[in-house]
Amino acid sequence: METSIGSHGTSKTLEKFIHENTKNDNEFGKLCEEYKKINLYNQFKFDGFPEDRNNYGNSFDIISMNAVNSSNLEEFKQKNLGLITISDNEKLYEILKNAEKKYDKIIWRESDKKLISHLEELSKYEKSNASIFQKFNHFYDSSWTEKTPFNVVIYPILGSKGNTTATPHINALCVSILTEDKDRIGVNGVALHEMCHVLYQNQSKEVQIQLDNYFKENQSIYSKQAYTYINEALATALGNGYAYKEINGKLDESEWYDDETINGFAKAIYPLVEDYLQKKKTIDKEFIDKSIQLFSEKFPNSIYNYAQSLNKTIVYYDDFEGNELVNQLSNYFQISNINQSSPILHPYSIESITENNNNQFFIIDSNQNDTLKSLSEYFPEIKEVKFEKIPLNLSLIDNKKRTIIMLVLNNKSELDLQLKKMKENQFFNSKQLIQN
Repeated sequence: METSIGSHGTSKTLEKFIHENTKNDNEFGKLCEEYKKINLYNQFKFDGFPEDRNNYGNSFDIISMNAVNSSNLEEFKQKNLGLITISDNEKLYEILKNAEKKYDKIIWRESDKKLISHLEELSKYEKSNASIFQKFNHFYDSSWTEKTPFNVVIYPILGSKGNTTATPHINALCVSILTEDKDRIGVNGVALHEMCHVLYQNQSKEVQIQLDNYFKENQSIYSKQAYTYINEALATALGNGYAYKEINGKLDESEWYDDETINGFAKAIYPLVEDYLQKKKTIDKEFIDKSIQLFSEKFPNSIYNYAQSLNKTIVYYDDFEGNELVNQLSNYFQISNINQSSPILHPYSIESITENNNNQFFIIDSNQNDTLKSLSEYFPEIKEVKFEKIPLNLSLIDNKKRTIIMLVLNNKSELDLQLKKMKENQFFNSKQLIQN
């Protein structure tokens, strides 16, 4: 259902397949509309952890873990009590019960035997994976213990080519697999990639603070950008690089990740990662400083790159609901960490504007000139800007070395075209404020 409504982190190939096979199914269309109305993303915060680490949890991860660990929908419904409202839990149950019939008809009956065959082949790597995982756990200096198991599940996408995805949800790793794909070592590497995210997430508070300090003490203008990408780059270098080589005997010569920055950064730090694993060393200051240097050499213009600036950002807006904005952004940019604040001029948004060191992204689609005037108190560069019904892209580096992007629009329907332009242009011109 998440794929059917185009949620962040889902497969575009699977989404297209579902839409093609349900385009005349009004009943399924209604199920999707009802599903969109349920809020599964209630957020909570782990206190005391660095702000620049992903120190938030959400109910969706717990609900996804519950799905993996449930044998039927009744058990799933019981496990979700307290995570969402009783009425939403009942609605979710009814929607999934009806959607399951559609899923079985168009996907499961066509793929179950092929998926079981894949699972049998992948199980052959279990012993190797256990050994590799221990190396990774030590490298990350993670607090994960053997007493807490990983549950790796695979789900099918019919065909031999297309976009696959994998997502970690606490100790449940959900990995999509093309039913006709024979690259099981690659799929295995993806599973280990997701395990790496969990290990990174579960570093102790003390380790996270230490690593956070290493990035902030580094004087390079690229330290912030490298920090936003280090989680994905490490997981890619370890899972898609090192693990693949350990099992296959040589490195995968193809691209490791379907994102230019993550793929490039992962390959740049790979020799360093392999050296640390061989010497049984954990991530330290030397590792962080070298990683920042490698990022700066690989991506010298990254601070002016829209995609790299939006990889981790705070989005301010007035007129969007739920994950609507995140999903729209995800259609154009790879986003690893995003926080949202609304309304734009609310006291807690102003506090974030003044205190938070992350990049800032504003969608201004109402009260445009009044909002710009208020924001000019914090960004004097925009003091002379007036909105005259023509969409504006204002991009700059502020005095805190943050990338600031403001899209000033007539209404939110214009956002899609502006995001498309940003993706096509790739970079903004630091010598001018208005980019249009």
